Amino acid sequence: MVEVYNLKKDAPKEVVDRVRAGEVFIYPTDTVYGIGCDATNAEAVERVRAIKGNSPDKPFSIAFSDLAQVKKFIDLDPNMEKVMEEKLPGPFTLIVERGGIPKFVTGGLGTVGVRVPDCELARDLLRKFGKPIITTSANPSRDKAPKAISEIQGEFLGKVDFAIDGGPCKLGTPSSIIDLTRGGALVR
Repeated sequence: MVEVYNLKKDAPKEVVDRVRAGEVFIYPTDTVYGIGCDATNAEAVERVRAIKGNSPDKPFSIAFSDLAQVKKFIDLDPNMEKVMEEKLPGPFTLIVERGGIPKFVTGGLGTVGVRVPDCELARDLLRKFGKPIITTSANPSRDKAPKAISEIQGEFLGKVDFAIDGGPCKLGTPSSIIDLTRGGALVR
């Protein structure tokens, strides 16, 4: 049985340490529940890929605590930075040049989807962890994304190391995807 932490705002040291150790976990965002891991840990990222049933060329988006953390990993031009300031935190995934994000995260693409969720619990975890985490919906590919931990299939839940139950997500729908490398084209 997977260990579930019932949390509202703060991520305790134990949870942060487990992420640092390379564990894969489920967590709430502002949109839907996500499955995540340290985005710089190739082995953990491959575990997420296997759990989701994704091919190696399918990219993952990554979550950051704030724009300052994004800028530690990705060089943004002034226009991209302005859009990020307007949209984030919020229910958006903004596609930008990959920068310092490993290719194993992006499926070999030169771009990456960036999120700063409007969820204090997720941002607290990201702040304390100090690095980005993978963010992808906590469901098998092509299934409906869960807005509450109770909606996550038991079989899927059993494949992760731990889960964070922060209550229902505010929005309950996946993020909108905007490609800033193509002039702000709406992808989803």
